[in-house]
Parts: sequence; C-alpha cells; structure tokens
Amino acid sequence: MSVHKHTATLLIITSDASDAERLIGALREDGIATQSVTVPHAERLAEIIAQRGCDLILCCSYQREVDLDSVLAAHRKLIGDIPLILIEESEQHAANLAKIRRSAVRDLIRRHDHDHLKLAVAREFAELLRRREAAGLNQRLRLCEQRDRELIAVTSAGVSFVQDGLHLDANPAYLALFGYPDLDELQAIPFLDLFVPEYQKKIRELLRGGDATALNEPVELTVICRRHDASQFNARLLAAPAEIDHEPCLRLLVHPLDAPALVTPIAISAEPEISTAAPAPVAVNAEMSAPGLSQLLAEITGHLNAEHRIERPFAIFYLQLKDGTQLLRDLGLTLGLEQRDAYAAQLSTLVAAEHGFCARVTDDGFVVLVDDVNELEAKALAERLLTTARLPHRAGTQPDDATADFDMGYYLVRDRAGAAEDIVNAAYRLCVGRESVPTAPAATPAGDSEAEIARRVERALAQDHFKLVYQPIISLMGDDQENYSVLVRLIDEHEPPLEARDFVGPATRAGLIEQVDRWTIRSAIQVIGEQRRAGQRISLFISLAEDTFRNPSIVLWICDCLREFDVRGNWLTFQFQEEVVTNNLASLNKLMETLKKIKCRVALHRFGLLAHPERLLQNLPLDYVLLKSTFAQGLANDPAKQQRLVALATMAHEFNVKTIVTGVEDAQSLTVLWTAGVDYVQGNFLQRPSPTLDITSGGR
Repeated sequence: MSVHKHTATLLIITSDASDAERLIGALREDGIATQSVTVPHAERLAEIIAQRGCDLILCCSYQREVDLDSVLAAHRKLIGDIPLILIEESEQHAANLAKIRRSAVRDLIRRHDHDHLKLAVAREFAELLRRREAAGLNQRLRLCEQRDRELIAVTSAGVSFVQDGLHLDANPAYLALFGYPDLDELQAIPFLDLFVPEYQKKIRELLRGGDATALNEPVELTVICRRHDASQFNARLLAAPAEIDHEPCLRLLVHPLDAPALVTPIAISAEPEISTAAPAPVAVNAEMSAPGLSQLLAEITGHLNAEHRIERPFAIFYLQLKDGTQLLRDLGLTLGLEQRDAYAAQLSTLVAAEHGFCARVTDDGFVVLVDDVNELEAKALAERLLTTARLPHRAGTQPDDATADFDMGYYLVRDRAGAAEDIVNAAYRLCVGRESVPTAPAATPAGDSEAEIARRVERALAQDHFKLVYQPIISLMGDDQENYSVLVRLIDEHEPPLEARDFVGPATRAGLIEQVDRWTIRSAIQVIGEQRRAGQRISLFISLAEDTFRNPSIVLWICDCLREFDVRGNWLTFQFQEEVVTNNLASLNKLMETLKKIKCRVALHRFGLLAHPERLLQNLPLDYVLLKSTFAQGLANDPAKQQRLVALATMAHEFNVKTIVTGVEDAQSLTVLWTAGVDYVQGNFLQRPSPTLDITSGGR
C-alpha cells in the first residue's frame, strides 16, 4: 500500500523572510503545509529541491529582488514534477498573465489573497500526489510485465502476442511447437497461416473481435494447426486481451492435444486393383475433405521458394463431378457415396502411375498435381483422367458412353505464382468455366519484334532510359490533396519512345517487368520526398504487375525505399488490375494488409468488370477503386451507364472506399460524375500525362 504525505513541503522564493513566515502560517492553519524552505533567488533550484524533498514552489514575484524570468528559466530545467505558483501584486497581475500562460506556472495569485492561496496549494498538492501514485503504479506494472515475460520465456506452453493478424512476440515453446527457428521468420508470415483453411474463418473472427467482443474472459477454440513443415496437429487455443508497449493485442496460449490431427489426402498407391465388379470399400476417407485441401495446399507450397518462384514446375488439374446431387437422388445416399469412393480409388491408382499427388478437397471435387510435364503431356493426361477413371456404370447407361462424368480445368504452373490458395482457386474457376487463366499481357506494338522490345527494356534498365510522367487525379469533393497517377515511358534518343502499353507484354514475358516496377517505385518515392520537402502535398498512385506483387519481399523493399528518401507510406497508393485479382485473391489480401500496416493505400484498377464486384470490396481492404475508362465514354447520353455508375459508386461508399473514374474526355461527363457521387476523376480532358507535376485547368 502506498504511503502518502499528508502535508506539502514548500520551497518559497522570497527576499523577505517575514513574507515567507506569513505564507506558511496561513497554510499551516488549515493543515495544508507545515514545512518550508526559503531561498532568495532561483540559483541551485534543482539541488535544493532534491536535498530538502520539496513538493511545490511559491514565488513572491512582486518583490523587486526576485527575477521572474530567471525563476521561470530555472523551473523549465527541472527534471521532476514540481508545480510552480506565482504570487503577484494586484496591479501586476494582468501584466504577467500573458507571460505565465506561455510557461508551466500552475496558478497566479494576488498578494494577500490567502483564500486563493490555500485553494491553489491544496489542489496542486493533491494532483501531485495522484500523479506520483500513477507513476508508481506504472512502474509496478512494468515490473509485473517484465516478470510475466520472464515466466513466459521458460514455460512449456506455447505463448504468443498477436496484433492485426501478425505476431509481435512469441516464447521458445511456441516457436518449437510450430517448427520456426526464430521469431523473425515467424513474424514474416500471417498468423492465419498457422491454421488449416477450414479454421481460418474462426481465427479471423477472433482477430477482428467477432468472438471476443467484450473480452471480459478468455476465448477458447479447438483448432487444427499447421507447422512450418506443413505437418498438422490438434490444439486448444486460448485468447485473452493484453498489451505490449501500450498497444492492445491478443495473448494466445496454444496447448497441443494428444489426439492425432485429421489429415486425409487420397493415398497414392498402386493398390487396390481397379475392379469392374460392384464397388468394394476403399481406404479413402470420403468425409474429411477439408484436411485433404490442407495437404494439397502444403504440397503446392512445397513447390514454391521464399520469393514464390516455382522451383518444380507442375500441372494442376481440378475435377468436379457432374450432377453430384442427382447421382445421390438416382442411387440413394449409400450407393451414391460408394460410387464416389470407388472413383476416388480409381483416380488414386491412375495418379500413382504418373508419380503425382491427388487430394479430395470436397465431396465432389478432386485435385491432381503432376510435376515436370509440358503442355502436350498435360493435355494427354487430362484426357486419361477423364476417360480412364470413371464412375461405375449407372443403370440404363451404356459402357461405351463417351460423356465424361467430371468437368475439368487445368493449367501449367511455372516461373512465379501467387499463394497456394490462389493456384487452387484458379484451377477451380477453369473447371467451372468462370474465367480463363492466365490473363494475357498486352500485345506487342506493330513494327517491333517482341525480342527487340525486350532488349530495349533490358538496355533501359541498365542505362536509366525510363522516365516518369504524371496525370493528375482531380477531386470532385473539394479534397486539397495533390494526387497523381504515375506512368512510365521508355525514352531512347536512338529509338522512338515507348509507352507502358507498348513494352509491358514483352517485358513480362521476358521476366523483366518486376525490375521495371522496382525502378518506378523507387523513382516515384524519390519524387515524393523532393516535392514534400518543397512544401507540396503530393501523393502518387503506382500500378504493380502480377510478377511484382507475387514476390513476398516487395514490401520490405518498399520499406527500404521509404526510409531512404524519408517518405511516409500514406503518400503512396499501390493499384492492382481487377483482371488478375481473382486469380491471386488470397496472396493479394495478405499483401494489401501488409501495405496498410506501413500506412500505404491500396486501390483496385478497372473496377466493375466482374459480375459481382461487391465480393472484392468485402474481401480486400481497399481505399480506392478506379472504374474502367469505358464508364466515362458517352456517359452524358447513356442512362443505363449512368445508373450502373451510381450503383458502383454507392456500393463503394458503403465499404468506405473512394471512387475514381478514369478516361474522362468531355465536360458533360463531369456533371454526371459529380451528381453520381464520384470522388475523383482522371483523363485527358482534365490534363494529359506530363513530365511535370503542375496541374493545369482544362484539356490540351
């Protein structure tokens, strides 16, 4: 229990000892102060306070011998918390009022006003005691936290601290439990990646406060965890609120359970033999589809290095049973499930002959991975998968029925890929026919061979022949931020200049686009630093190619550039093409969250292409969406387009996302855009791309 002083010890600055006695006498009557120290000036103020343990300072500034400026200067140099109260003549009260307001003086009292003096000293002493008590409690808290850390470090339970989906700290037992050699490697991955996909929704809700809204007591979950080597184990997870460095976070305790984890990929074995008789039970866990997906994701991850480059090229096939519900209706539940299991056994045997990997990821869905095949080999394997592995013949069907029982989508994975989830999702979309993968880069301009353009890009990177140009993004809502879209030009005095659309395709296919993006990012950040130091409120929008954002190290490189040029992340917006987002949704979500942590903004370009754009707004932490330029073409005379524009703008605002319409080419469109609630516009009518950062009015 804290022991408080009941009365204050005063330091009185006065040249008249009798004045000091009158002051302390008035305070002693009410038991406010009983001890005092008197000094004639402010010299050695800190030393006297330390020696005598003074709590407050009273300064008789009305005395000619007391230099008020010296007292204020000496008080500012004090390290401790010592309140200063001035006593002044009535006629000087107003004259010194402005001066003391700029200082740390706690009160100004007229001479002989003992009632005010008593109130001021009692108030300041009580507040001083409360501050000292709070400081003592903070010190005790820090000691408790230190002892807590020491206990956590030696406990056998896995303990970590998580904030915004990333690890802040973890004890050795936690690192050993998940198989990570050190904290740095653990901090490089999202916390969600420590759990198999079917449990990630619950973990995400926990991180967002969905399961711990009040946080009055720990939240407990039973989960399946995933180690660094992709092996799994069952665990009980306890989450409770905590603080690290005065920042709120979650403290997590992970207790492994004795029961084995549920992992059930299809066994890759040459047995049992395929039988044309009635299906017999097979060693396939038909119910547990999610662990099969977990094993599949682990298998894909094993093909990727730290930079998401493909170390072992492979083909991925997604097979989906046609009319699976109708099959169960025709045959009944038990026989229908037996047919599916028999097919799983056939597929397992067939894939084993190809030395591949097979997993059952849903009741009706299967994924096959085969290494080192070219396009012709992949096509031939796809035909064998569809024609050789078949459901047992249904009643009334002919054995030679040429109609496949399954739909299939497949493609080759090489060079660099997104997250494992993105690869599976892309194969699934190909199977169900929702989109093609991959998206083709821009075409090569006529008159130049692709190889020649690639050589020009390579030469420009070596000789710094690239140049930035800027197009302003103008606010329709009165925002005074100077936003510009950054574009790149390839300038060579011996060759005609190339715009980005001319060289992006060849650069991408030649594996050079990431180097171009890095040159653009670093140059743009340098420009931001120069303009900000010159007093301009500039903010730049930069597009990232797919190869660039698939590299997990890109954010660290961006951080290095921000530090190099002393630039804040919120002066930079990175934008991504909507066409490639759906094939990289999992990895892009992680990347955007990481960019937001360094305060950068993120935008989605060519928004509105998909049938359900709200899904992207729901799943990505966006700041802006840039609507495709066709929205601005003929907008004033197209009611249907206006209605669609209003719907998209309203939808974006519901998710607190600002809208930008590009390709504005006429004045009539501006009125419609403003009425629709669009936040920003960009286009040649407002200003063409320019190598300078001056905004001009009107088109050119």
